[in-house]
Amino acid sequence: MERSERGYTLVEILVATVMLAIIAGIAIPSFLAFTQRSKLDAAVRQIVEDVREARSRASLRGWQYRIYGFNYGAASAYKNQYRLMGRSSSAIAWPADAATPFETATQVVGMWNDMSTAYPGVRINPTDGTPHFWVAFDARGVAIDVDDSFRPLQVTHQTGGTKSVSVTTAGGVRIQ
Repeated sequence: MERSERGYTLVEILVATVMLAIIAGIAIPSFLAFTQRSKLDAAVRQIVEDVREARSRASLRGWQYRIYGFNYGAASAYKNQYRLMGRSSSAIAWPADAATPFETATQVVGMWNDMSTAYPGVRINPTDGTPHFWVAFDARGVAIDVDDSFRPLQVTHQTGGTKSVSVTTAGGVRIQ
């Protein structure tokens, strides 16, 4: 009587396990690096979109708009966050830095964009010694006030990788 045994030998199981471990050892670090780059890229795209939104609103509404935020190293409750602010003219003061979101006939203040929550590990100007950064646009969409911390704005991931966002005098936004 011929007997047929089915199944895998111990050697076959060990070889398959070793091969899976090697593949995982190669793939996991690559995947982690990819996710970190993705978070950094997404954070930079968000900042660029919001700067363009400020410029667009300034042109459309005829007001002055700015992106105002706090660097990662700031000793503020709003560190690593930024927001959109607007005023009807230069004769009106900018809203207070820590004002709650509101809109009046002469001023507007948006919600805080918290980069630490939205993009964990991403930091805005982590080595800048000043607490804040901003860029402002006039009613024509021209950059009228660019803080030195925005020349350029450094966006980094805590595990490495840095991208820069800069604004030209004409109001164009560049990623480097």
